[in-house]
Amino acid sequence: KKAHVISELDTDIRLKILKYYSPENIADLVEYIDSDDAVDIINELSIKTGEEIIAFIKNPVTADHIIDLLHYDEDCAGGLMAKELIKANLNWTIDRCIEEIRAQSKNVDKIFSIYVVDDEDRLKGRLSLKDLLTTSTRTNINDVYIRKLNYVNVDTEDVEVARIMQKYDLEAIPVVDELGRLVGRITIDDIIDVIKDEADQD
Repeated sequence: KKAHVISELDTDIRLKILKYYSPENIADLVEYIDSDDAVDIINELSIKTGEEIIAFIKNPVTADHIIDLLHYDEDCAGGLMAKELIKANLNWTIDRCIEEIRAQSKNVDKIFSIYVVDDEDRLKGRLSLKDLLTTSTRTNINDVYIRKLNYVNVDTEDVEVARIMQKYDLEAIPVVDELGRLVGRITIDDIIDVIKDEADQD
């Protein structure tokens, strides 16, 4: 609860609170929140403190996610996305998919979509929850997944991401790299500030 409260605070208030925390204490907190929120917090602190926080993170996957996201500019899709998502290989059966989702969901607070990828992790489409629940467990995902899907590239500008999400009324949108590989997702709460800024300008 403490981690989620701190991640939701305004920057100036958060900084006043975090000055009483050691890098090790902050590292413990960021392991409980999405990687994009963790990066936002680390970016508000000094480079030295940020490096110390990452060094104290116990989960190597979390640390890798944060390091990866720190390479992106804040005003592009890569800087907005979170690494936590649900994905399924198109060669899996529905039964295998359900088992994998149970394991992956431990790191994801809200499940908006199940993204379908190939063996090289390239984004191919999405699987609806309805199809997941109503299709025979022996059916291959390749036979039922939805090919049509909106997505953005890691370099897509934040205003363009906001425009696409507004236009198609999306709660989340997947992000791919230059090779079309699925690397993250952006949820509506990640882009809401951009939408507000655009509305104010209009």
